[in-house]
Amino acid sequence: MSKNTKLGTLYIVATPIGNLNDISNRSLEILSMVDICAAEDTRKSKILFRSYEIKTRLVSYHKYSEHKKLDYFISKLKLGKDIALITDAGTPLISDPGYLLVKKAHKLSIKVIPIPGPSSLTAAISVSGLPINKFTFYGFLPRRVKAKRELIEFMANDTHTSIIFESAKRIESFLKSLIEVCPEKEVFIAREMTKKYESYYSGQAYKVLEKISSELKGEFVIVIKGNLAKGKSSLMNKEERRILKILLENMKKKEALLLASKIFGINKNSIYKDILRKK
Repeated sequence: MSKNTKLGTLYIVATPIGNLNDISNRSLEILSMVDICAAEDTRKSKILFRSYEIKTRLVSYHKYSEHKKLDYFISKLKLGKDIALITDAGTPLISDPGYLLVKKAHKLSIKVIPIPGPSSLTAAISVSGLPINKFTFYGFLPRRVKAKRELIEFMANDTHTSIIFESAKRIESFLKSLIEVCPEKEVFIAREMTKKYESYYSGQAYKVLEKISSELKGEFVIVIKGNLAKGKSSLMNKEERRILKILLENMKKKEALLLASKIFGINKNSIYKDILRKK
């Protein structure tokens, strides 16, 4: 590469999560201006491009080709070509491909510019009615049963609001697992946002499952309220430590910590840290 060659710019462009009218003028301008558009699924992106008569060449870039095509896009950027990265819907890199490309671009001092816009994550939490001053986003749950169960237990006891994505095939299973841990946990579920069958559900987990059981189609964003019980200190008092000691003597540690968390209204991880602190 010639020393005089100007590096291209990588644009991270948000696209509509359903309603094509949600795209911004700036997004349309960038998508029309760049030399190449890296798209998670070119078939879906063509719908958007046809609607707005965008002629830019689309090149597929999904999770199965992320490593394989990394060098291709980087080589184009080194030659001074501008590239836009888009996902099927919403803001790229939020549970979608793109991390490797952005990381490599930064390493090579290639400009990475965000073109903000739609995001199912921020759209859902903005209308959830749940506390969002502190929240944790987990993306899609793990496939392995044990890892999934542990994360659900953690979210049920976490003091922060939790957000996950879930598919139509797994939403019912997730809610049943959450109900086993904490049936009265308050949740908010957004289904098919900005699309024809857009719908929202809120309330205690077991009640929401009843409402949603007949509408198990589409894409879901789930917001889970944090454990704000009594606004307690994360440290146990003397009586609570005495009770925990009895529980630990008669139950498995994991079960004892979970039960103690429910009884005391203290995060399970905080109880565990308190135990270590007192040793």
